[in-house]
Amino acid sequence: MSTDSSSTTAPGLKPWQGRIFGTVWITYFAFYLCRYNMPMAKTSMCGLFGWSAADFGLILSALTLAYAVGQFVSGQLADRFGARRIASLGAFGSVTVNLVVFAVLMLVPTDAVSRQAILWVFALLWGVNGLFQAMGWSPMVRIMAHWYPAGTRGKVMGLLGTCYQLGAAASWFLALFIIKYYAGNLGGDWRMVFLAPSLLFALVGLLFFLLVRNAPEDVGLPAVEEEGGGGSPLPSRMRRTMGQNVLRTLRNPYLWIVAGTFFLLDLNRYGFVNWLPAYLDEQEISMGSSLFGLKEVMKRCIHPLAGGLGAIVAGWATDRFFGGRRAPVIALLLLILGAFSMLFPYLPHGNPWLLIAVLAVIGFCTYGPHILMVGHAAQDFGKKSGAAGAAGFIDGMGYIGASLAGYGAGVIIKQYSYRINFVIFGVAALLGAALICVIWQVGPRTKR
Repeated sequence: MSTDSSSTTAPGLKPWQGRIFGTVWITYFAFYLCRYNMPMAKTSMCGLFGWSAADFGLILSALTLAYAVGQFVSGQLADRFGARRIASLGAFGSVTVNLVVFAVLMLVPTDAVSRQAILWVFALLWGVNGLFQAMGWSPMVRIMAHWYPAGTRGKVMGLLGTCYQLGAAASWFLALFIIKYYAGNLGGDWRMVFLAPSLLFALVGLLFFLLVRNAPEDVGLPAVEEEGGGGSPLPSRMRRTMGQNVLRTLRNPYLWIVAGTFFLLDLNRYGFVNWLPAYLDEQEISMGSSLFGLKEVMKRCIHPLAGGLGAIVAGWATDRFFGGRRAPVIALLLLILGAFSMLFPYLPHGNPWLLIAVLAVIGFCTYGPHILMVGHAAQDFGKKSGAAGAAGFIDGMGYIGASLAGYGAGVIIKQYSYRINFVIFGVAALLGAALICVIWQVGPRTKR
């Protein structure tokens, strides 16, 4: 792949790149506000409706399964109909679903409905939310592939990857503030955990639609680079049919290896996303002098916060030490992730800072390989015209794995213990480290 230096220094390109990066970053950050609020509401909702961990796991799995299906579809839709349009639809759809969840919680009398009936209502709603949430990341990957050349991909996508780590942390922080402080100390309503994020996300979604453009050509600028594989350049605005896009994705062996590894990583990742708050609550691990002390926040938010640093370092390391090859860094980080995940449930509860340190390592080693696979590798192997489809395929496979960390993990918790769950999550990461080694030598410029 060659880069046209004149196009990457075209007058007016730099300001547009800054505008695109900033808008994409804050928008995908905001997607998480309307996704990670549900796990934080687990204790309140189970207490209100008398659900078990396995029951609540159905709601979590509904989102991840729908998200998986949605990723396969939305990536192809973004490649075919435009990333800006699909991502905007996802944002406003997710806002609407969260508002409906809030309305149901406010209006349905708990003593007048079956606990199983209302469970399926929330599972259905959260599944629909998963479909809209799936319209977020794949279009963003396509937009970035069009606005930034391959030579800057490690640094730029590493920085972009901080958006969903910090978005996850912000979502947990906002939910913790509402449930523990606003509702617990000020007499407010914990159900605001679905309303407040919706209002914030609606504003961000509107800004995204107004500020973003799909490619430099949409504003009269030249493409940042031509796409080609050694033959004639492929025009960046060439439209393939969805069938051609799907076949192109499925015929790529590198994407299958990355997607299989991502399946195993997301089983681990969502194991911590879904069950870390509940585990800390049920183990009664006290880490602060108040419900909203520093340690109380850190024990829940350090996992994604450390992940932001992991995303930056991982992207930089692949370009600095491995010539753009992603597999070596992914394998190393997954190996460490597996070991520390299995160690985590055996930590002494009386040492909160040790717990925070281990969760920081887990977060760092989770989100570093995460962005390398769903961001860098999707662009490397999908190229500009197929980046969204590649990202959707990889992320979709990941969320099939994530779905096992919902209902399946809930059943294991009910029958056995949290400890067994975290060991399983660690084994998944170790298997992922072994699988990605198959493409150890493959880089973004490898001919296909």
